[in-house]
Amino acid sequence: MKRLFIALGMLGSAAVAAPQAELAKGKQIAEQVCAACHAADGNSNIAAYPRLAGQHHKFIFKQTKDIKEGKRTTGAAASMMAAIQQLSDDDIRNVAAFYAAQQARPGETNPKANPQLGAKIFRGGLPEKKIPACMACHSPNGAGIPAGGTEVTAYPRLSGQHADYVVEQLKAYAADKRTGNMMRDIAKRMSEEDMKAVANFIQGLH
Repeated sequence: MKRLFIALGMLGSAAVAAPQAELAKGKQIAEQVCAACHAADGNSNIAAYPRLAGQHHKFIFKQTKDIKEGKRTTGAAASMMAAIQQLSDDDIRNVAAFYAAQQARPGETNPKANPQLGAKIFRGGLPEKKIPACMACHSPNGAGIPAGGTEVTAYPRLSGQHADYVVEQLKAYAADKRTGNMMRDIAKRMSEEDMKAVANFIQGLH
């Protein structure tokens, strides 16, 4: 009986084990499909498109799937949806792993765009507005928290992300255009000044 339980346990583990990503195939997809917007190494220089280098692969996978399936429609999702329709789950998994393995380049904080307020929000939040510190979920250096082997969605890497892109996402959460997590309630309590300040700080964080 004990051996039966062990065998069943091994079968269960095999059934839920995620397929291994193939970085070479991911690199090929990145160069052919993604590079025009996100750059071949994921360090996009276009503020409208997020930097993907060093981002957690589970987060990239989920967001790409959401866009492909029409669950995420903000920003450039419509054009991206058309570009990725031919990609299989394995393709998305491979390119997500490839971008996650790339070295993220640091950005720069604009010293004239209220970096002091941005640092305050990121590191300590704004208790008077019930806005928690960003680093509680995204880590002190903005590296985020990967989902690991759990069902918890990864908290994305933010460090070095384009300030304009971060502001756009915060506004989308505040307007309920992006849904599904705690960021909606947090963003609703932020002023535009708060959003721009913390986004500017994040852009130079590393």
